[in-house]
Amino acid sequence: MLLSFLPVCILFVRKVAVVAILNVLKILCLFVILQYAAVYFIQPGFPTLQPAFRLAEFTLVFYLFKLMMTSSQGKYFMNMLLVSFLSVVITIYVLKGIEAYSEVLTIIQAGILTVLAFVILSHLISNRQIVLVNEPGFWITGGLLCFNGMVVLMEAIAGNHSDLSQQIQQDKVLIITVADMLRMVFFTVAASVAGRKNGKNNDAENQSSPPPLPFPVNRRTIKY
Repeated sequence: MLLSFLPVCILFVRKVAVVAILNVLKILCLFVILQYAAVYFIQPGFPTLQPAFRLAEFTLVFYLFKLMMTSSQGKYFMNMLLVSFLSVVITIYVLKGIEAYSEVLTIIQAGILTVLAFVILSHLISNRQIVLVNEPGFWITGGLLCFNGMVVLMEAIAGNHSDLSQQIQQDKVLIITVADMLRMVFFTVAASVAGRKNGKNNDAENQSSPPPLPFPVNRRTIKY
């Protein structure tokens, strides 16, 4: 929870220019804090909260990837995919209950986000006009790829097997928690480098142009 709050604090202290990607990043971090608080304090009494939180987080991350997509056709395809997927999931929740196919839907959601992370990273790497180290989208996508890829791996190995021991289930939760912490570390780096490119460009412009004179200088020709 503390790591989730760190990117929000950095963006607030540094007073970075308002950008849609950074705004969604702050909302995502605050939502993760709310999710952990609900899991540890409310979850035993309301077991249906976890699937609802996962679906809401999936929607936020999907929208974040959409903001980083530069192609108009890609954005249109993502809109169609999001609407179709949410329609199917909500229909399943209404007909079968909110806990139906929980592990399968978790793998599908994490798999979709993993594929989108690879697509966004390929677009960022192919764009030679940006410096990846100073690009917040690069670090955000890297963190999401690390977390969702680990969720797919862990759920595929231990998610669908009910005969696994309690120790293995605890190890799975621990590994996913560590991956989530690593995701927040990537988000913290993204918040730290946000706005650095604009600041360097402004410094370069200030150094290239000479400062204006405080007052005009009139030159007179003296004749002897």
